[in-house]
Amino acid sequence: MENKEKDLEQVMNELYLKFKVNFYRNLFRNEGLGKDGLTVMENFCAEAIYAMDGPTINQLAAFIRVSQPNAAYKVNNLVKKGYVEKVRSTKDRRQTHLYVTEKFKTHYNINYDYINEITNRLEESMDPDKIGHFQEGLEAMNDGILREVSITMDRNYLNPLLPF
Repeated sequence: MENKEKDLEQVMNELYLKFKVNFYRNLFRNEGLGKDGLTVMENFCAEAIYAMDGPTINQLAAFIRVSQPNAAYKVNNLVKKGYVEKVRSTKDRRQTHLYVTEKFKTHYNINYDYINEITNRLEESMDPDKIGHFQEGLEAMNDGILREVSITMDRNYLNPLLPF
């Protein structure tokens, strides 16, 4: 099998590239949908909002590294198109948090469909013990190896009460 000749870094790079290309293909598919279609930047902003789970506009701006007015403009477009909603904070009524809508989640499911397809292929072609080890590796990546993104998201967006 040719994969045995590749080192782990080569395999990770190839795998990442394939996921990324699929992601970009899905990102661009929506631009031709007229007024309800998302631009690439709107799609990126909506996905960031989804991942951050309720950021304020200032937190979104800091995360995607744009000015607060620029982020507000992008968010307002997403609200008008029905992909994002603003929810006033119950703790501090001056703050508004951003959440994606069901419309966005339906749009986003195309990425999950791809993941489900790959997962099913893996389960059909690999022995269950190997799948278990593979899952352990993925969990290690999710829980700590992707430290830079995880720490930033945990510190600034997901759980502000964590001590950092």
